[in-house]
Amino acid sequence: MEVKQKVLCFHGFGTNSELLSYQLRQFKKEFKDIDFITLNGPIPLNRNVIMDESIAKMLENKNIYSWLNFLQFKNNDIDSIFSPALEEVVKILKEQGPFFGVMGFSQGSAIAVRLASKIAAGEIDLGYDLKCFIFVSAQANHIPETKQFLCRIPSLHLIGFNDFVVDKSLGLVVQFLNPYVIYHNQGHKVPTLTYEQVKDLKRFFENPQQDWSKTVYVPKLAKL
Repeated sequence: MEVKQKVLCFHGFGTNSELLSYQLRQFKKEFKDIDFITLNGPIPLNRNVIMDESIAKMLENKNIYSWLNFLQFKNNDIDSIFSPALEEVVKILKEQGPFFGVMGFSQGSAIAVRLASKIAAGEIDLGYDLKCFIFVSAQANHIPETKQFLCRIPSLHLIGFNDFVVDKSLGLVVQFLNPYVIYHNQGHKVPTLTYEQVKDLKRFFENPQQDWSKTVYVPKLAKL
């Protein structure tokens, strides 16, 4: 029996692992040799969360979560916001690893970015090397810090031209030394992939260590 490569996936703010699993249904269908494992954030939320009506209906009577706890932010201690989630993620990556990669969608990308920065700084050692980071509707950490980081682990970035965080998604790309970027014309969501995009992703998953820096990305701009 073939053992699937595992990717640990983090959902967006105010949702849960079940919804993210649904959002990743095309990924699961197209990339059958990868097990996309979704995880709930550690901070339960009440129902007073603004979200898309269709998503709200899917989450009716479901528990929803966050990855970041801003109520714990004191004395400019950035780690206090990330610690509960990051500690849980690192524990899973160590105890249930090795994992092929980590994926973050929307707010979940903040945990993936934090993990990448800690690995790049030598502050976290999983006991093995992740093969890739995957970012969907992601953004660079929006909390000011004294220094940026450069991560050598290959990264895949799915960026939507109509996403309200598109500029921040582009800003995140430069913090990785070997990024592969796929653009789409959708908004803040896990995109529906075209046939060509599926082929691009398969090429990345087959050999993430390839030098993607030589790839030239030319976005198609709307006609004026």
